[in-house]
Amino acid sequence: MFEETVALGALTLDSGERLPAVEQRVTIYGSGREGRTVLVAHALTGSGRVAEWWPAIVGEGGLFDAREWTVIGINALGGCYGSTGPTSIAPDGAPYGKRFPRVTVRDLVCAQRHALDRLGIERLDCIVGGSLGGMQALQWALDAPERVAHAVMIGAHDHHSAMGIALNAVQREALELDPVRGLRLARKIAMLTYKSESLLRRRHDRRADRGGKPYFDVEGYLDHQADLFEARMAAASYVTLTHAMDSFDVRAERWRPSPVAPKLTFVGITSDWLFRPEDVRAAAERFAERNLDARYLELDSEHGHDAFLAEPGALARLLRQRVENARYPARPRTTPTSVSSSSSSSSSSSSSGCSGETSSTTV
Repeated sequence: MFEETVALGALTLDSGERLPAVEQRVTIYGSGREGRTVLVAHALTGSGRVAEWWPAIVGEGGLFDAREWTVIGINALGGCYGSTGPTSIAPDGAPYGKRFPRVTVRDLVCAQRHALDRLGIERLDCIVGGSLGGMQALQWALDAPERVAHAVMIGAHDHHSAMGIALNAVQREALELDPVRGLRLARKIAMLTYKSESLLRRRHDRRADRGGKPYFDVEGYLDHQADLFEARMAAASYVTLTHAMDSFDVRAERWRPSPVAPKLTFVGITSDWLFRPEDVRAAAERFAERNLDARYLELDSEHGHDAFLAEPGALARLLRQRVENARYPARPRTTPTSVSSSSSSSSSSSSSGCSGETSSTTV
């Protein structure tokens, strides 16, 4: 594993606001013996250390076996695992906190593109992600089609729904009431959206708490999830990234001209009620109507939205044939290069942006 914090300099956001001294924490696994590179975009509360939360997908024998692929993970802009976010120090010497600007999914992708530029990685054979990661994968395909051979969106489609926005708003309101207790409550709400009723009934039903506490087992499960989350997640980053999710709507965007259009694979999950499979299928059909190679696949699971994490083996079997053919055609090979401290320092005075050069035009 190779990790590096890549300094991008100032970044002009989708809103036009300028964010100074942006950094991206990049994690790279494997050497790509077969010469293929995949970027794995994490979901709402993940990190760039893909092997820690998706080991069956990037580990030995996995869909993106790091012995065969170069696997890249990048902590999202606004996150709390090494990239610039609300917990980072602002130019005035204090943490950004609530002053951190709103960012969009396009901003997250823009920062990733600049980080890969600094590392000498020009093109990707595949970009894959679930939930917010799937939004990033689709945004990559729209904004930089010349750099992506195949984008895989799992439990995600081309916009965040009204229900999804409403649920995020309730969670953010909980955080406003109390940053600690509110974070715990937000996680409990989120966990309910990630699971199906049938799974909760099978696992917990109305049984007493297995730990002996005076409540139902399902309450104990939610408390346990809140304990884990409180220990690892920054409340301000949660606010930032849920706003980024809510901003996502690419239904009206046109495909940017490119010699080769990326292949698109949308994966719906049968029991997912947060990103309903019928909505994922509809998104795939909208792109297919534009004469793009867009395919819909369905993962049969009772795990709900979390199935892409809970059933990686089934997901790998579903995707393997489609992914095996993912390769950017006739592309020169690039090897990730470390960014020296001198080059990182010199880049900090420059200003980068993606809005003007890559934004898709609207219909």
